Amino acid sequence: MPAAALTPRIRLMAVCDGVRESKTESGVFHVKGLRRWIETRAFPFTPASLWLLLVFSSPRSGVFPGYVLVIDDSTDKTVFYRPLTPTPQFDENEESITGFARLKCSFPHEGRYSIQFWFYQDQGKDILKGEIPFTVKQREV
Repeated sequence: MPAAALTPRIRLMAVCDGVRESKTESGVFHVKGLRRWIETRAFPFTPASLWLLLVFSSPRSGVFPGYVLVIDDSTDKTVFYRPLTPTPQFDENEESITGFARLKCSFPHEGRYSIQFWFYQDQGKDILKGEIPFTVKQREV
């Protein structure tokens, strides 16, 4: 079976200004400012608060470490790397889990970026499981 089939699926991948778990309901998350792009007046630009929200599902129990990359599409260079903590861990019969990571990166210029989620592999190449576009725009003065 291919290694990609053995890793969890990503059911949702979204960029937002903030995310937090509900204080009254377990597994419920409050998302603020869902985004496909962001504007700034100057570069390099480091957003004050930018988060990646992920929902995983897996028919297999286990621990599945992974990481987030932000790639500058114009140069194919990585501008951000961060392991996802806590590591996604599925127990028996667990249908889905939520993870989120702060994207504390600096965008060097206006343009399109790719936000990716990868699972580490002990053997062979790591597995890209999710990718979404994200645009950083120069604000008109």
